Amino acid sequence: MKQAIGVDIGGGSIRVSLFNEKGEELKSNHKKTPEHLDNDSFLSVLNEAIEPLAKESIGIGVGSPGPLNNETGVLLKSANMIGLNNLPIKSSLEAKFSLPVFYENDANCAALGEAIFGNYKDCESQLILTLGTGIGGGFVSKGKLYSGYLGNGIEIGHTTSVIGGALCGCGVNGCVESYFSTIGLLNRYFEKTNTKLTNAEVFFNLVKNGDLVAKDILEFGTKALAHAVRGAVHLLNPEAVVFVGGITKSYEIFGSALETEIRSTIFPVLNDRLQLGPGGNLSGTLGAASLVFAKEKN
Repeated sequence: MKQAIGVDIGGGSIRVSLFNEKGEELKSNHKKTPEHLDNDSFLSVLNEAIEPLAKESIGIGVGSPGPLNNETGVLLKSANMIGLNNLPIKSSLEAKFSLPVFYENDANCAALGEAIFGNYKDCESQLILTLGTGIGGGFVSKGKLYSGYLGNGIEIGHTTSVIGGALCGCGVNGCVESYFSTIGLLNRYFEKTNTKLTNAEVFFNLVKNGDLVAKDILEFGTKALAHAVRGAVHLLNPEAVVFVGGITKSYEIFGSALETEIRSTIFPVLNDRLQLGPGGNLSGTLGAASLVFAKEKN
C-alpha cells in the first residue's frame, strides 16, 4: 500500500505524519517553529521534521498559511509567521528529498482531508474552517478542491466582521480572525485587562471558571464567526460546514452557541440540508498527504 507524507505548517509548530491510502497515520513527527524566523532557519527545521519519514513515502504534501503561490510552491509571506518572505518550499524539499512535492494553503489541505476521510465525507460539498492561530477556510465540491487563484481562495479569516474593528495581522481592521482565533482572543483579552495569556487553553479555562471578560470576548467572537460562516454558506451553499484545528478542543464551550447563531440566520432552504460540527484533529497533516494521493489518481 502506498504511503505519503503530510506536512502541516502552523504559526507555532510543524507537524509531519506518514499516512497510507486508507488515511491511517503510521508515524508522526513534530517540531516547534523557530522563535526568530528567517527562510534558512525555517527550512532547516522543516527538513529535520520530514527526514525520518522520507524513505517510506511516494511524495510530500505541504500545507501552510498564506498568501502563497501553489504553482511555484512559494510561501510569499504570513501574517502569523513574520520573517518568512518568498520561501521556496516546493523546490527546496524536492532538491533535498528527491520526491514530488505538492503545496497548498493549509485550510485547503484540511478541506481535502475532511472531504476524503472525515466525518462528513459522504456529503456532496464541504466548507471547512480551520480554527487555530488564525482562521482559514477551504471548500470541496463533489470531491474537487476549490483552490482559488494560486491557492488563495476561501480566506474566510480575512473577511470583514467588524467595520473599523481591531487590527488584524494582515494589516486590515475588522477581520473575523481578529475576534475568533488564538491570536484574536488573546489580543482582545489583553486590550481589556492588560494581561497577556499564553495560549487558547488558558483563555478557555478562564471562560470555564466564569471570568466575565473572557466570556464576553468569546460571546462576541462566536457571533462574529457565525456571521462570517453565514456569508460563506449563502455564497457557496455547502452541504456541510466543518470546524477543525486546535480551538475545536474547546468546541463544547462555544459550539452550541455557534451552531445556533448560524442556523438562526441562514436561509431556511439552505438550513434544511446543512450539517454542522467539528472534524478530525489530524485534518492538516492528513489533508496535506491527500494532495499526494489525489495527484496519484489523476
